[in-house]
Amino acid sequence: MVKSLYMALILTLVAFTALPVKAEDYKALEWTDLLPEEDLKKMEQLPEISHEGGEAPAGGALNQAFGNQDPAAAAWNEVLMSANVKAELNNQKVKVPGFIVPVEYDADQNVTAFFLVPYFGACIHVPPPPPNQIIFVTNKQKIKGDMIYSPFWISGTLTTETMSHDLAKSAYSMKADKIEEYTYE
Repeated sequence: MVKSLYMALILTLVAFTALPVKAEDYKALEWTDLLPEEDLKKMEQLPEISHEGGEAPAGGALNQAFGNQDPAAAAWNEVLMSANVKAELNNQKVKVPGFIVPVEYDADQNVTAFFLVPYFGACIHVPPPPPNQIIFVTNKQKIKGDMIYSPFWISGTLTTETMSHDLAKSAYSMKADKIEEYTYE
C-alpha cells in the first residue's frame, strides 16, 4: 500500500514535470512602445490641429501644406510617413491590443491576415496611422469578418518586416499565437 502510494506520487511528479511550459511570456506593449525615441519626441511636439473657423484662406497654412511651405504641416507629414522601428523588438514575443483591418480571407470568409491598428476605422474610414503604428498579422486562428468591430489582444512573435498593401504599409509584422477579445489589464 505504501509502495503503491509512493509510486503514484512519483508518477504524478514525473507527469507534472513533463508538462509543457505555457508560452504566457508575452510582453504587453502599448502603441507608443513601437515608436523609436526620436519619432515619439516628434509626435509629442506636433502642433495641435484646429478644427474651428471653417475653410482656410487660399494662402493659409492648410493650403500651403500641399506645397510643403508650412513647417507644422511638414512635421505632421514626417511623423505620418515614418517607418522607423525599434530594432530591439525584432523576434520578441509580445502582446498588443488593437483593432483588426482584414487584408486576406480564406474560402470560408475567415480573416487569415490583417493589419492591427491602434484605433477603430484606421485604414478604412480615416487615413492610416504611420507605418510604425501598424502591424501586419498572419494567423491560423479563425476570425470571422464580423468580429472586426471589437478590439483584440494579439499575442505572437513581432518582427521588423515591412508589408505594403493597397490599404496601408506596416513597419512591423507578427505571426499570431493567440487572438483574444480585449480586456483592460
